[in-house]
Amino acid sequence: MNFYQDMVEGLKGVIGPGKKYSNPTQLAKACGVAPNQIIRYIRQERGKHIQVVARVLDEIGAKIIFPDATKEPSQGSFKAIPEALARPDNTGKELSPREESAGVLAFSEDWVARKGNPESMRLVTVTGNAMSPRIEDGDSIIVDLSQKELYEGRIYAMRIDREVIVRRIAKEPGKIILVSDNSDLRQPSISLELSDESVGWDTLGRVVFIAKDLP
Repeated sequence: MNFYQDMVEGLKGVIGPGKKYSNPTQLAKACGVAPNQIIRYIRQERGKHIQVVARVLDEIGAKIIFPDATKEPSQGSFKAIPEALARPDNTGKELSPREESAGVLAFSEDWVARKGNPESMRLVTVTGNAMSPRIEDGDSIIVDLSQKELYEGRIYAMRIDREVIVRRIAKEPGKIILVSDNSDLRQPSISLELSDESVGWDTLGRVVFIAKDLP
């Protein structure tokens, strides 16, 4: 079987009941393409340019590997996420490391790699209920310090002067809005004017995971 056939069979193998994608539309949405494109690839109705690439890859001996749902995940490959304090370091662009860690939490290397850059991740304990009920006082979050580009609707650790806060991002022309999920707060949102240099602020990183204690 050549590379092109491997790809076609591999696509069939990840689509269907009980598989990673229940139907072609779900896979297409994940890939950001039209569903009919996935369907046409599976039916081999489209693919001249893919076949050219496949011939090159066949020539150099390339192989394609698809996830196998029947295999157990690899055991023993874990990544320890270092703890950090909820305060900025001297540069104001990173979180201060916790010198004396109360404990170590390790996560599957494959899992953290899907979330972002494992080497840039820090584990932080949250203080306060500004993001309640999504994030409660005492919850642990993983912040990826490499993800500094702000996207609307996502949650980030932000520095304002020497304070670190965790907020959801909204945008208006010329402004970044830091929104609290807790509508009961006296100040549910903070507006940062992009042209106002009197307020020192920076993006520390995106929150990629939240760990909660069960009540």
